[in-house]
Order: sequence, then C-alpha cells, then structure tokens
Amino acid sequence: MSKNRQLKTTSLFGTGVTTTVSITLVLFLLGLTFFVGVMGREISSFIKENLSITIELSDDTTDAAAAKLQKQLNAKPYIKSVTFISKDEIKKELIEELGGDPEEILGYTPASNYFDITLKSEYANIDSIKVVEKSLKGQKIVKSFLYSEDTIEMINSNLSKVGTGLLILAVILMFISFTLIRNTIRLNIYAKRFLINTMQLVGATNGFIRKPFVIKAIVYGVIAAIIANIGITALIYMLAKEFPEIISIIRMQNLVILYVVVLALGIILPLLATTSAVNRYLNMNTNNLYHA
Repeated sequence: MSKNRQLKTTSLFGTGVTTTVSITLVLFLLGLTFFVGVMGREISSFIKENLSITIELSDDTTDAAAAKLQKQLNAKPYIKSVTFISKDEIKKELIEELGGDPEEILGYTPASNYFDITLKSEYANIDSIKVVEKSLKGQKIVKSFLYSEDTIEMINSNLSKVGTGLLILAVILMFISFTLIRNTIRLNIYAKRFLINTMQLVGATNGFIRKPFVIKAIVYGVIAAIIANIGITALIYMLAKEFPEIISIIRMQNLVILYVVVLALGIILPLLATTSAVNRYLNMNTNNLYHA
C-alpha cells in the first residue's frame, strides 16, 4: 500500500471515529435527559402513591364494621392500598417507645383504630382528596380524616416545576445536539466540497451526490446510538447497585422506549445534519468554494 493510500485510509478512519464519538456523546446526553424525564414521571407517581392519608375510626367501632369499611375502600377506583392499624398495635409501639404503658398515666388509651390509605397517583391532589374526604365523613364510624394539605400542594408544585424544567432542558439539548452534529459533519464534508462540485459539473444529480454522505452519516449514527445505549445501561446498572430502590421504579418498557428513541435520534439527527451540510455546497457557486 502506497504512502498516500495509507494516509487517506488513516484520515478516513480518524474522521469516522471523530464523528462517531461526537454523535455518541450527544446521544448519551440526550438519552440521559430522556431517561431522567421518564424516571421523573415514575418517581412522581411513586412519591404521590406513598402519600399517606389517615382515617381515624370511632372508639366504639366493631371489627365487623371496620372490615366492611375496608372492603368498601378497596373497591374504590382511586384507592391504591388500605392498611388497617389496630389500637393494640399502636399501644404496643407506644410502650416500646416510652418504656411504659401510657394508659397507666393518662387513665385511658390515647390510641384509636385507623386506616392508613394511599391514593393512585392521578388522584393524589387536594381536589380529589377533598372529594374522598366528603364521601367518607358521612359514615358514623369515621372519626377524622387526616392529611397534610401543605405537603401535598408543595410536592405537586415542585414535581410540576421539575417536569417543566426537564422539558425545557430537553429542547435546549436537542438544539445544541443538532448544531454540534451538523458542525462536525460539515467539517468532514468541507474537505470534499471540490469533489461535490466536480460531480455536479459532470452531470450527477443532487440526490446521487448526497446519497453516500447520508448513508455514511447514518452508519456513524447507528454505531453511536449502540455505544450510547450501552453507556446509559452501564450507568443505570451502577445507580441500581448503589440505590437498590431504583429497581422498583424502572420499567422494562421504558428502557426499551429509551433505546428506540436514542437509536431513532442516532439516525434522524445525522441525516438532517448531513443533508443540510451537503446542500450548502450543492447550492454554492464554484468561485465561492475557495472562500467557504
């Protein structure tokens, strides 16, 4: 192999590696943003569905009445879980914490039977909770309906702000990503601007000239997407190892969607960037090529 041929092969290989690495880094960041967005939704549901609402029962409530109410609550479409806590369990916990029986001091048992309920995430807002409260307060065995309105409003408000912030970040990253990929590919095509012009002079159509550049860019994009997906998977694995509770939030279908989105971006972004860069030289006057 001649020296010129070796230099040409090395240059092409170096260009391909540089382009692939650039696209990989961009796709990795976009993939992470998408993953955080999806995880944010899952985390939001997880937090909302763990907001506890207490239904305190009257002191004269019988086990049969409590069981009946629990059955009714479980049948409601907005209830995620219902846990019955007896006053005997609470008394036992108080004795362990205080080191003595509070009934001996107070003369009565301060504990009451109650239900600890959680709502499905779409119902975990003040308006829905008030409707639930209204439907239960009419029952004689319900003594009180306890929840922290300020905490629920604060959580919903903060989660909404985080969601909006992630959406804005995703749009900004998308713009920056396209610009970076376009500039990287544009630099690669810059060296071949005279070749493009020569092909035009001999009668090659724009589509024919554009095709090899587009195919090469898509190949780089697919390779970059595969590498980016491997990197994202490795990062998720390390996070799950450090924080095992993340496993309960991650859904396999969300990971599949993430991989497909990264692969789609790996094809679409280089395709658009290459088409834009090639078109610039296709529409350029021959004299301007020396000053491009």
